[in-house]
Amino acid sequence: MSDIQLYLVEATKNKDEARRIAQETAAKLERKQIQLLALVESIGEYINNDDATLRSHSLAFLADVLDALPLRALSLQHRMLLTEFVLSRIQDDSEGTASCAKALMALEKMSKRDAETVKKIVSTMIESTNPLKQFKLQADRYAILQLLDLLLAKYRKAVNERAEDDFDFIANFVSYFEGEKDPRNLMIVFSVVLVPMTEWNLGPSTQDMFDLVFNYFPITFKPPPGDPFRITAQDLKDRLRACISSNSDFAPYSFPALLDKLDSSSMNTKRDVLQALIACIGNYESRTISLYSVTLWDALKFEILNEQEQDLADSSLEALALIARQLPLASEGALTAYLKPIVKECNEHLEDAPTKQSEAAGKILNGIAKATPDIADFIIKGVVPALLTLFQSSESIAKRRGLVEVLNKLLEAVETVSAQWQTRDEDGIITKDRATAHALQAFTQEFVNILLQAVMSAPKSEISFRLFSLQGLELMLKIRQLLSTSDTERVLDACTDIVIGEASGSNDEIKAGAVNTIIAAARQHPKTATEKALPALVAQLPDNPEPGIFTYEAALEVLAKLSVEPTLADTVIVRLKNKLNAAKRQNAPRTYILGLLTAFLFIFTNGSPSREDGALRLTYFTETIQPLMEEAIGLAKAENPLLSSEVCVDIIGRITTIVLRDQTQHSQNQVFTTVERIFDTLQAQESTPEAAAQHKRGSKLGVIASLYLHASFKPALYQDEVPEKLLKSLIDISLEEDNTSLIHTSALRHVTLVVNKFVPPTSLETVINRVKSGLLDLSSVTSSNEVSLLFAVAKGLIISGKNSKLASQISSQLLGLLESKQFGAIAAECFGRLMAADDLLIKDNHCNISGLYKQRTYNQCYSAITASVKTADQDSKQNYLIAMSGILRNLPYEIIRPSLSTISPLLLQSLDLKDLSHQKIKASALVTTEAVLVHDPEILSEHAASLITRLLNSSEAPANHEEVRAGALRCLKLLPAQFKQETVIPHRRHVIRKLLLPLDDKKRSVRSEGVRCRSAWLALDQEDDEDDG
Repeated sequence: MSDIQLYLVEATKNKDEARRIAQETAAKLERKQIQLLALVESIGEYINNDDATLRSHSLAFLADVLDALPLRALSLQHRMLLTEFVLSRIQDDSEGTASCAKALMALEKMSKRDAETVKKIVSTMIESTNPLKQFKLQADRYAILQLLDLLLAKYRKAVNERAEDDFDFIANFVSYFEGEKDPRNLMIVFSVVLVPMTEWNLGPSTQDMFDLVFNYFPITFKPPPGDPFRITAQDLKDRLRACISSNSDFAPYSFPALLDKLDSSSMNTKRDVLQALIACIGNYESRTISLYSVTLWDALKFEILNEQEQDLADSSLEALALIARQLPLASEGALTAYLKPIVKECNEHLEDAPTKQSEAAGKILNGIAKATPDIADFIIKGVVPALLTLFQSSESIAKRRGLVEVLNKLLEAVETVSAQWQTRDEDGIITKDRATAHALQAFTQEFVNILLQAVMSAPKSEISFRLFSLQGLELMLKIRQLLSTSDTERVLDACTDIVIGEASGSNDEIKAGAVNTIIAAARQHPKTATEKALPALVAQLPDNPEPGIFTYEAALEVLAKLSVEPTLADTVIVRLKNKLNAAKRQNAPRTYILGLLTAFLFIFTNGSPSREDGALRLTYFTETIQPLMEEAIGLAKAENPLLSSEVCVDIIGRITTIVLRDQTQHSQNQVFTTVERIFDTLQAQESTPEAAAQHKRGSKLGVIASLYLHASFKPALYQDEVPEKLLKSLIDISLEEDNTSLIHTSALRHVTLVVNKFVPPTSLETVINRVKSGLLDLSSVTSSNEVSLLFAVAKGLIISGKNSKLASQISSQLLGLLESKQFGAIAAECFGRLMAADDLLIKDNHCNISGLYKQRTYNQCYSAITASVKTADQDSKQNYLIAMSGILRNLPYEIIRPSLSTISPLLLQSLDLKDLSHQKIKASALVTTEAVLVHDPEILSEHAASLITRLLNSSEAPANHEEVRAGALRCLKLLPAQFKQETVIPHRRHVIRKLLLPLDDKKRSVRSEGVRCRSAWLALDQEDDEDDG
C-alpha cells in the first residue's frame, strides 16, 4: 500500500499513527526518495473522490507531510506551486479547508511570502469560505482562524493594502466571523478583528464591526473543570474590551450600549460595563470624549451617589477622572462644560451634609481634582467659597464635621497634584513653580483658623470632628509651601498641647492624630518643629519621675516617632541621651529607664538616623550604645544599678545589632578589639530583677550582649580561626542548671549563631569534639539541657544547607530521641524550635540561610515520624505528635501540601491531646487543618465524622484555651462549604446543638466564632429544607 493509502486507513482510527506515516513520507521527500510531483499525484485521485471524508483526509495527509518537513526542504518554486494548489482546492471545495489552512501555515514556516501572495490567500479565505460558521467542527474553524491571525500578525501592511478602500471586502471580512461561540476560537477572533478596528477605514461597515464584537458583551463564559486550554472569562473580557475601545468611530454605538447595560441588576455586568467605559475613555480621541462627557457624568454619578458596591463606585470615579484628564486635549471649553455641572451638583449635596450623598460628593471632587493642577484649581474655586459659607452659617457640629470631611478630600487632592506644580526644562532646571500661585492659597488662612478652632475649642467628646480637623491640618502641612512659619507654629502649639495635656484613654485617637500632624510639620518645617515642638516635648521628660507616674509616656512616644524625619532624628537622639544620663544620675525608676531605651530602639528600627557610606554612623555605637552596654553588664561603674537587668541589656543589644551589621569589615574589626573583653566575662554574674524573680544567684548578662554583637559581625571577623573558646563557654553555660530562662535561651541561640556563621560545616564534628567531647553522641545524653544544646547545634548546621550528610545524621539521631522515656518530651518540644524563625538568624545579619532547608528537613522528619508513630507506644506516640505539630507550625503550606494525605491522620490525632501544656500544639494543628480545609478539603473529607467530633471537643471550655476553642470553631465553620453536602448533612443536628455552648463562652473571640460557625451550619439546614420542598 502507498503512504497515502496507509494514512487514509489510519486517519479515522489512530491519528497518531497517521501522523507518523506522514512524517515518514516527509523524510522520504527530504531524502529525495520520492518527488514532490509524485506525492501530489498520489493524492490526486482521493482529492477528487466523491467521498467528502476521503477528500478531507487526503488534504490532511498533505498538511501533515508539509508540517513535518524541515524548513529548507522545498524550493521557492515548489512552495509557490503548492500554495497555488492549496488555494485552488479552497476555491473549488469546502471539504478539507481546515487542512488547507494547516498546509498554508506549514508553508509559511518555511519562508516569508510576498505581499501579492498574502493578499491572494486572505482574499481566498474570506471570499471562498464565508461564513466561518459553515464549518461545524470547532477544530476546523480554529485552524482557519490561526491562519488568518498569523497573516495579520506577520503581513500587516499587505493585508491593510488589500482592504484599503475596498468596502465590499471589509463587509465580507466583518460578516465572516459572525456566529462563533467557542471560547478558544473567540480568543483568536477578537485578536484578528482588532487589526481592522484599529488600522482600517471601516466606512459603512463600522457599526457592523462594532456589533460583531458587542454581541458577546457581557462575557458569561465559565471554563469547565480541568479545562486543558486554561482560557478564563477574564481572558475573553480583556480581548473583548480591547476591541470595543479600539476605535473612536465606535463611540456612537459603544457609549449608548454600555450605558444601557449599566442599568443591569447584575453587579458583575456593571463591573464589566465600567471597565469597558474606562478603556473607551482612555483610548478614544479627546474630541470624541468631549461629545459624551456630560452624558457619561449623568450616568456614572448615580453609581457613586447611590453606592451599591464600593468597587463599582471606585470604577465610576476612575472613569470620571479619566474624562477630566482627556478633555483639556480637546479644548478648554470642553473641560469647563464638563466640570460646571459636577461642581454645581456637588455643592447642592454639601448643603445637606452630613449625608451619604455629601460624603460621595467629597469623593467625586477628590477623584476629579486629582487629575491635573488646573482641574484642582477649578474645583477649589467652585466649591470652597460655598463650603466655607455653609460651615460658618451652621452651628451643628455634625454638619461641620461632614463639611470638614469634604474639605479633607479637597486637600488630599491638592497634595496629590502638588507633585505636578513644577515645570522643568530639558536640562532639569525648574522654570515654573505653582506652589505659591494655586487656588488654595486664597483660602489658607480661613482653613487654618476654622480647623484650629475645631481642634482646640470643640467639646472633647466630639472625637470624630476633632480628628477630621487634625487630619485637615496634617494635609495642609503636607502641601508644599502652603502654611507660613507662623501658621505652622500655631498648629504645633495646638498639637503639642494635646499630646501633653489631654489624658489618655478615649482621646488616644486624637493624640495619634496630633502626633501625625507634628511629624508632617517637622517634614515641611524642620527648623520650626525643632524650635517649637521639641523643647515642649523634652520638657515633659523628668530627670527622676515619681514611681508609678507615667505622664511622660506620650511625650516620649512623640519624640521617638519624630525621628522618622531625617532632619530631626539626630536632635532627638541627643536630647534622649541627655535625659537618660540625667535619669541614671538621679537614680530614676527602672520603668523610666526602660522607656527611654525602648524609645532609642524605636528610633534605630523605624527612624532615620544619619548614615555614612551606606551604614549608620559608627559613633552611635562607640559614643552612646557601647558605654550603656558595658555599664549594664558590669564592665563599667553603673550610675544607676537598675540599668543592669536582662531586659535592658536585651534592648541595648538589639540596637547594637542594627547599628553594627552594615559596617565595613574594617570598622567591625575595630569594634571587636574594643568589646573583646565582654567575651572573656561570659560567666560573670550580676544581680538582676529577673534572677531574683526566678530565685537564681544572678544573670550572666554578658551572654546577651555577646549574642547581639556576634549577630552583627560578619563571618570574616575570625578570619580562618574558629572561636572555640567562645563556643566552649557558651556550651558550658547552656548546660548549667542555675541560669535564668532568658540567659539559657540566649546561650542556645548564641551557639546556633556561632555554628552557623563562624564554624566551617565540614569541620563541625571535629570542632565540637574538641570543645565538648561526646556531645554529638546521643547515646550518652544525661540531661534535658544537653538535648536542647544538641538541637541548637543542629539548627545552626541545618539552616546553612551545607554538609547535608552530617545534618541528616544528626536529624536522624534527634528523631530517635522521641522514643526516649526520659528525654522524649523535651526532644518533641525542641523540634518546634528547630524550624522556628529567629530574628537574629537572618541574611541581613550575614548568616548562612539555605532556601531549601525547611523542605529538606521536613521531608526527612515527616517520613520518619509517620513511619514510627504506627508502632510507637502511647508516650512515644504523643512525642511524635507534638514534634510533628511543632514542625508544621513554622512551615509554609506549599511545603507540606504534597504529604497531606500521609500526615492528615497525625493532624487529627494531635487534636486528641488532653494535657493543658499541649495547647500550643493543638492550636498549631488547627492552623494547619484550617489551611487544608481551605485549599485541599477532599483530603480530610474521608475523615469527616472523626474530624467533626474532634473539633467539637476542642471547642469546649475549660479543657481548651481560648486560641484552641476559636481555632476549632473556625475549622468547623468551613465544613458546610468545603465538604460535599451528603458528607456533612448527617451531622448537622448534632453540630448545631453542640454549638450552643460556644455562644455562652466567657471569651468574646470564641463567642464571635461560635455565631459565625453556627450560622454556616444553619444555612446548610435551610438549603436542605428547600431541596426537600
